[in-house]
Amino acid sequence: MSFETNQVGRGKIVVGDCLSVMREMDDDQVILALTSPPYFNAINYDDHTRKLAGHTERWERVEVSYDEYRSFLTDRFKELLRVTKPGGHNVVNIAPVGWKGERTPLPFHFVGWMEEIGWRFKEDIIWEKPVAKDRRSGVLLQHPYPGYYYPSLVAEYIFVFQKPSGTKGRDNIYWNRTEDEKEANRLNLADYQGEKSKNVWNIRPMSPQENIHPCPYPLDLARRVIEFYSYKNDLVIDIFAGSGQTNLAAERLERRHIGIEIVREYADYAVEQLKASANQATVEHPNSIAEKSKEARYG
Repeated sequence: MSFETNQVGRGKIVVGDCLSVMREMDDDQVILALTSPPYFNAINYDDHTRKLAGHTERWERVEVSYDEYRSFLTDRFKELLRVTKPGGHNVVNIAPVGWKGERTPLPFHFVGWMEEIGWRFKEDIIWEKPVAKDRRSGVLLQHPYPGYYYPSLVAEYIFVFQKPSGTKGRDNIYWNRTEDEKEANRLNLADYQGEKSKNVWNIRPMSPQENIHPCPYPLDLARRVIEFYSYKNDLVIDIFAGSGQTNLAAERLERRHIGIEIVREYADYAVEQLKASANQATVEHPNSIAEKSKEARYG
């Protein structure tokens, strides 16, 4: 099957359903997957892109069967498991979803789904946003009595899963790295003893004016995950690439990368982001960028 592929820098953006795209990939290629899947009932992406094009003033949410949604996710994350190298990681940003007055505990169900298809749960990280976008906490101000407490929502989850290697001593991404490679990827720990050393990360979310996608995670979040869970020239993939935040961070951190996005408007925007970043880097470091571009190879 042929998919439209846009090669940019060290990586590429592929337009299509990630399930079909991954079925064309070989086993055991990916060191790190980082993504945020479509949220159950939260966003109507078709309407959102129509709004971007000026064809409608607002988008409406649509109801989706939870069983269908579960199958949609597990089918794709099972295929992701196949293409991930043993010891490699799958990092997923996810949160509970409100619908018709109730909150669906999606993250807590999601962990079990991933374990059932073969992923090993490794870490839970809270992404704390400095400012709330909802007014839930105001209910208690209006009714200052027990039972009226609804905290404002400022947190999402970042779950880290790992593909088991089945071999002692190889359930990691560093067992076969040379000392030179490790030194080339030595992390700057100047600010590590603060917030980074804990499993609550305080990172500012993106505003609607900064990105066309309705729910992009910030570049700082993607950068942090990629630095902690991959080495330079490793392959990083985002199976729900959206506006390409994972790819942009991976490109700047000298990782190879693949972003798969089914919505053309978002895929085109991701390509433009990568091109703009590459052009800026070329102006700043013309010789090094040219050499790095020659190194990128994909099957």
